[in-house]
Amino acid sequence: MKNWLLGLASALLLVTGMVQAQEFEEGTHYEVISDAATSDAQILEFFSFYCVHCYRFEPIAERLKKEHPDAFEKMHVSFLSPKDDVGETMTKAFVVAQKLGIEEKIIPAIFDYNFAQRNMLTSEDDIRNVFILNGVSGEEFDKAMSSFAVRAAASKMDRTAADMEVRATPTFIVNGKYKMLPQGFRDSDDFAADFSKLAGYLLDKS
Repeated sequence: MKNWLLGLASALLLVTGMVQAQEFEEGTHYEVISDAATSDAQILEFFSFYCVHCYRFEPIAERLKKEHPDAFEKMHVSFLSPKDDVGETMTKAFVVAQKLGIEEKIIPAIFDYNFAQRNMLTSEDDIRNVFILNGVSGEEFDKAMSSFAVRAAASKMDRTAADMEVRATPTFIVNGKYKMLPQGFRDSDDFAADFSKLAGYLLDKS
């Protein structure tokens, strides 16, 4: 009886795994962009504060961060810019927020200005004022923005986006190998849950 029960349990686990694997299809829900996967679990969200779709996707990004805190990381891109090189300035500002430990305050604040209030931040002074309103002195902001560490980290974000051929935002890439395809969930009854489930599936798949 014991062996029979163990065999039944194993069969059920196998069937469950097969059902889960069949839920997501390459080319529909995800795309393979590399032959090799990263050694560590990784979910990268490439986004821009100047992307309205990224603004609307924030609850999804927050869910992925909550469910996969050790794997999830946001990467700001510079190629979207409402004026001159402010996209690059915003990438550096995002790095400053990370290094100062105020990322969770700055992200909703900047998105709120750009899209909820429709008061687009188009200069470094505009961005600086948002930081000041969120407890960072102007001097601290200026010093951080001009630091080598911030400039290097911002450049690394842009290089990573270029290496992974990111051309649109938001783009979610799992383990450096799989690009998640939101359009594959057009008929989903619970997009947030299904998208997060795909992230978990791809993390395990690698």
